Amino acid sequence: MKTKSHVIDEDALVERLLPKIEERVRTDVIRSLISALEEQIYPPEEAFREEFIKRVEKASKSTGKVFRSTKELEAHLKSLAR
Repeated sequence: MKTKSHVIDEDALVERLLPKIEERVRTDVIRSLISALEEQIYPPEEAFREEFIKRVEKASKSTGKVFRSTKELEAHLKSLAR
């Protein structure tokens, strides 16, 4: 029986693997950039919650406006549109 010896040409192997490695690195870099930009553009969810809680607390302290009828409400909404 003959045993086959496999000679590995390192340069050929590198040339075959390099495009795949570059694509994976490029994908990772792009994902990291997108993540960093999203953090800068969109505040974290916790900031939304805190702002919402502040607005609700402020609204609960307000006396608000009570309308006796739908006509009165409609008139008020129309006045806001002007």
